[in-house]
Amino acid sequence: MLNRTFMRIAAGFAVAVAFASTSFAQSTILVVDTQKVMKDSIVGQHVARQLEAIYTSAGSEMKAKRSPLETKAKSLQAQMKTKTSVEELRSDASLQAQAKSLQADQQKLQVEQYYTERELKITEAKAIGQINKRLGTIINNIAKERNADVVLEKSLVIYGGPADVTDVVISRLNNQLKTVPVTRERLPRKG
Repeated sequence: MLNRTFMRIAAGFAVAVAFASTSFAQSTILVVDTQKVMKDSIVGQHVARQLEAIYTSAGSEMKAKRSPLETKAKSLQAQMKTKTSVEELRSDASLQAQAKSLQADQQKLQVEQYYTERELKITEAKAIGQINKRLGTIINNIAKERNADVVLEKSLVIYGGPADVTDVVISRLNNQLKTVPVTRERLPRKG
């Protein structure tokens, strides 16, 4: 009885696989390597150069803000080394005020670092979003031209030989879009 049930299940599964295989065999599947499109296209290279310049500038800004704090911290440490006891450190009001000021400045720098990182992420997302909008239109047009049922990201394809249209996408993107504005976003600061 169990063997007969197992045989029916196996036969049903085989029929389902056969039908699925014929339906996939009739589908046209295209793949696009979007990482390659971004790396090799003219506009992708333009955005990468612009973002690199923005990141470098932001890094310089943060270094300029961090440098005086590092100097202030070294000065404070040198002053603290002259004190011989914990009581002497606690009783030096000037030293305590400098330590509180340094701590407040370091916290402000951390907040500024957070804002800068968010600004850079937003800047990158907006630039890539502009490319992706055009890329979507190009991919849709290629899919229609080739009567494709599915277009997959190449990195998601594990097995099979679907048609890779990455080079066609890059060519069309190069013809339609050479640059996009890449401007550093600035977030309003609170308090």
